Amino acid sequence: MKRCATCGKEFEDHMRFCPFDGSALETAESDALLGRTLDGKYHIEAKIGEGGMGAVYRARHVLMDIPLAIKVLHPSLVSDATSVARFQREAQAMARIRHSNAIAVSDFGITDDQINYIVMELFEGESLRKVLEREKKLPYPTAIAIARQVCGALEAAHRSGVIHRDIKPENIFLAPQPDNSYFVKVIDFGIAKIVTDTTKGGPPLTRQGMIIGSPHYLSPEQCTGQELDARSDVYSLGIVLFEMLTGRVPFTALTPVAVALLHANEPPPSVRSLNPDIPEALDRLVLCALAKSKADRPASAQEFAAELERVARLVSPSFDPVTPLVEKILDASVAPPNGPPHRLVADHAPDVGGRRIPIHGSTPEDTQPTEASSATSSTTSSVSSAWTGGSLATYGQSSGSTWLWWVVAAAVVVILGFLYIVF
Repeated sequence: MKRCATCGKEFEDHMRFCPFDGSALETAESDALLGRTLDGKYHIEAKIGEGGMGAVYRARHVLMDIPLAIKVLHPSLVSDATSVARFQREAQAMARIRHSNAIAVSDFGITDDQINYIVMELFEGESLRKVLEREKKLPYPTAIAIARQVCGALEAAHRSGVIHRDIKPENIFLAPQPDNSYFVKVIDFGIAKIVTDTTKGGPPLTRQGMIIGSPHYLSPEQCTGQELDARSDVYSLGIVLFEMLTGRVPFTALTPVAVALLHANEPPPSVRSLNPDIPEALDRLVLCALAKSKADRPASAQEFAAELERVARLVSPSFDPVTPLVEKILDASVAPPNGPPHRLVADHAPDVGGRRIPIHGSTPEDTQPTEASSATSSTTSSVSSAWTGGSLATYGQSSGSTWLWWVVAAAVVVILGFLYIVF
């Protein structure tokens, strides 16, 4: 096999040049990292992915015996100071973010033989790109649910001073859930911008006017070299939402430069012109996210998530865009996959996979319970902790007819006792 050092893709031995970027192919050597233990802690088990900057491996912590993912900078880039600095900045950016929809980083290291690595949580799933290749487009409730979870990760990143700059289907991973919904993880902060970074020295990672990102998902600000803020990521997510709803991106051209010019100057087509089943309110919101002027877009990822929820509820007042099947009736003999559901807390939907989902205009970030709500949850669990089947929406709520059953039971006992004495 031969390998392209630029994009990381592998090809048959008879090929000489990469068909994607024209780089000369190199003979791929056996992976020396497989079976190795990095810094005495992380045992490399298998390669699970590869890109232009390096490879991702499945590993296991030797002492804790837990699976992890380790991203390793490609050996050919170790001598490039800019690549090393960008790789380290990716680790710093990811370590700042604490959100259930953003991939978590636990360690960064450089071995004695100059192997640069980032240790991350291992997330079992597939990219949104693969899902779209298979499904072409998604039902709008599913698309809204995915977009809102991405908003949660982006809002956490933006509040930590990090702009992703490369939101696209390849960087959004999905894990199917038992109710046919998806749990989302945003990955790859390799070209993220740390807004609050005040580090001095080292090589410049970008040049003035340099375009960073994937052409079909660039914001107009990225295309024209303007200063970026959170609304740039909102635009890119708007492109992803457009693609989920229609099966295509709004702008295509023969060259990346031509695509960038379209982002900067041409209005996007209507979503409904490509998919008439999309509600008008959702069509308007997508076009709002794709406004050329960032002042005309939702001001933040949090605001975008709130607007997505508002649109979803306009279409269906009872619709929950994150947990669409939370109202379903479960078989009384089968417990939910994650154990008994928690009782509803005011203004929140039930916990899903250990995560409370905010509704009614609250933030898309993970909502931490207050002392009062924690006490309420504790009290509730002591009162009603057994799963008896029925609707998740009414689990833990007292029944108004319970006293009637006791009266009937007592009457039956009295009548049976009377009959026994008489006869």
